[in-house]
Amino acid sequence: MRGVSINKKNNTALVTLSTKLYKIDNILSAAQRFTEACRVDVGGVVEGEVRVKLKPRSKNISIKTIGYEFLNYVLAEMKISEDT
Repeated sequence: MRGVSINKKNNTALVTLSTKLYKIDNILSAAQRFTEACRVDVGGVVEGEVRVKLKPRSKNISIKTIGYEFLNYVLAEMKISEDT
């Protein structure tokens, strides 16, 4: 995973995830959960990476933390799928 990048000008966070570590199904499940709070754009898999762009729908949501919160959701989805 490369991590989280912030674009203050566009008020977006870009999360780059390795498909070697994170299953695409878990990433998509987390993205679906985030659609109420953010506009979510999941890019295609390029060279083993998925890029997820998050743009908060409310000014009360910090772009400084939303990318890391998304990562937590992906990890939770992985745990849920592991337990079932």
